[in-house]
Amino acid sequence: VAEILKQAVAKEKEAHKVYSDALKIVKDPGAKKLIGDLAKEELGHVKRLQRYKTEGLQSREMKKIQDLRISDYLVEKELTSNMDIQDVLIFAMKREQKAHEFYLNMAKAVDEADAKRLFDILAQEELSHKNRLEIFYDDVIYKED
Repeated sequence: VAEILKQAVAKEKEAHKVYSDALKIVKDPGAKKLIGDLAKEELGHVKRLQRYKTEGLQSREMKKIQDLRISDYLVEKELTSNMDIQDVLIFAMKREQKAHEFYLNMAKAVDEADAKRLFDILAQEELSHKNRLEIFYDDVIYKED
């Protein structure tokens, strides 16, 4: 479990770096704000994961999170300087979707109960982020169509 936490912290730090680098590239003000918020969230995840080291896994309640599956039907976007808010949302949703799927697969691959629980928690975190982005996408982008 300690090794999983270490790897998860590294993944969250990498996600923070991706979003921080995106801040330097993207010009659209709305997209910049969203990316800045995502970068801050990733740092929050690092802190939360580090708390798991001392507080343990049992302190985390598992809640049912709905997967809206909006990102399943969207084409992944590469990070570019001319990304608008829709492109940034798609980029972020796809990142969260991949992270969610990674942790789900890891939960299936391990036998140790604590490791399985940790991967389930991490998968739930990523699905929660994806859900939030998809709701925002639905409210902003679909409303415009």
